[in-house]
Amino acid sequence: MHKQIIRADVPENGGAYNLCVRYGDMLYLSGLAPFDAAFCAEVAAARAAGTKVPPMPDTPFPRQVEIIMENIKKLVEAAGSNMDCLLKTNVWLEDQTQAEEFEKVYIKYFSGPEALPARARMQAGRTPMDCGLEIEVIAYVPSDD
Repeated sequence: MHKQIIRADVPENGGAYNLCVRYGDMLYLSGLAPFDAAFCAEVAAARAAGTKVPPMPDTPFPRQVEIIMENIKKLVEAAGSNMDCLLKTNVWLEDQTQAEEFEKVYIKYFSGPEALPARARMQAGRTPMDCGLEIEVIAYVPSDD
C-alpha cells in the first residue's frame, strides 16, 4: 500500500498540508474550514507574498457549515466513497450556542440516523481566521464486492 493524495474541486489556501489522504481503504481529511475559492485565493496569495492574511468574510453560520460539508462530499466522492462512509468527525465550533444550527445542516448530508458517523463536537479556543467552525474526517472507501 502507498499513500495517495486525493484532489477534488475544493479550494486550497496554500497551507502545508493535503486536504485528503487515502491509505488503503481509509480516508483522512484535514480539518476543513468554511473557505470558498475566492477567499482561499486571497489567503494563498498573501502567504506566497509573505503579507498579512485577510480576515474571514462575514458568512452566515449555516452557510459556513454547508461550505465545509460540500467540500467533504467532493473529497470523499473523488476518492470513490460517499458521505455515508464517514466513520468519525471532529467538529470544532467557535461558539457552542450554534450547535443546533450546525445539526440542522449537518444531518442533511447523510441518508439517515444509521449512516451518521461517530463524532466529537467541542468549542474551540480559536478557529482558523476566526471562522465559525472546522471539521476533520476519517472515512473509508467501500469495497466493490
